Amino acid sequence: MSEQTKTWLKRGVSALLLMVLVYFFLPLLGELKAAAALFLDANWLWFGVAIVVQCISYAALTWLNMLALQPFPGKITFTRLAAVLTSMAFIQVAVPSMGISGVAMRIHLLKKSGYRAEDSLASLVVETLGEAIAISIVVLIGVGFVLASGVSVITQLLRFLLATFFLLGLAGYSWRVISNPDRTRSHLEFIAAIWGRLGGRWGKINVRHVEDRLSEFRCNMQNYRKVSFPKLSLASSAKVIFDVATLGAAFYMFGYKITPGDLFIGYGLILLFSGSAALPGGLGMTEAYVPVIFTWLGVPGSVALAAGLVYRLIAFWLVRFVGYFCWHALEFEKPVTEL
Repeated sequence: MSEQTKTWLKRGVSALLLMVLVYFFLPLLGELKAAAALFLDANWLWFGVAIVVQCISYAALTWLNMLALQPFPGKITFTRLAAVLTSMAFIQVAVPSMGISGVAMRIHLLKKSGYRAEDSLASLVVETLGEAIAISIVVLIGVGFVLASGVSVITQLLRFLLATFFLLGLAGYSWRVISNPDRTRSHLEFIAAIWGRLGGRWGKINVRHVEDRLSEFRCNMQNYRKVSFPKLSLASSAKVIFDVATLGAAFYMFGYKITPGDLFIGYGLILLFSGSAALPGGLGMTEAYVPVIFTWLGVPGSVALAAGLVYRLIAFWLVRFVGYFCWHALEFEKPVTEL
């Protein structure tokens, strides 16, 4: 296949993925029309504030990822990493796969900056754990409010706890294996044996090669001792707090001065309920939950609907549309040639 054919094939796939993104976005436009009367009297200055605050939130997320990548060989600029993260956000909607497509995109784009697959995955785990700690505080506040109000959320709470324990257990067991060379070797030999029986015709697993890479990976992981824990905590907290502030600005846009307590509680409940959805980012679920949850908290239904739509438009859809163009620029960039 010629390079020109490959380029046109990539562009065709790019156009198809953009159409998928637009298809998922169209229902949101219908809901915006339903709240049109409120938008006529809205203070659009707060819309601009919400966009700026969300940019700060994403900058904090990018900083968190910069810190997570710090122990590994490779070099990437802040703006390029931000483009990689928005590209991940786009592909998770364009190719729904419970986050797998986003992970694959991360590995693919970071490889261009000198990071290997295991480096990309390890940094993603650190970023996710840091963000999860900050989010969990908000979720627990939301759970406490719901339990105190007598509303049953047992199913959603069990899902959240089971998913949390599963991920923590998987991460702990994986590190227990990787941190011990003998366990690493035995697990690799077992996997290689299974692969040889089931899929060996597609190539054998070179145990020694993988073991060497994991050994180097262990050495790099030790470098996390040099990464500032306060900075990781600050970046994680800033990402979540400014995201909450984006939601608050959306309420102020319609003249509703929501209290910080209701804002954090509502945000936590949104994460709790929409987190049970199989689609990425609670696609379709969060738009439905936001007006219901904030109505529970005493917010007028029309305001809750309009503010929720504005928040999702900025924090979810705007990031994904920007991500499409970032991915297009990164994927089709010309290779740098050394003189």
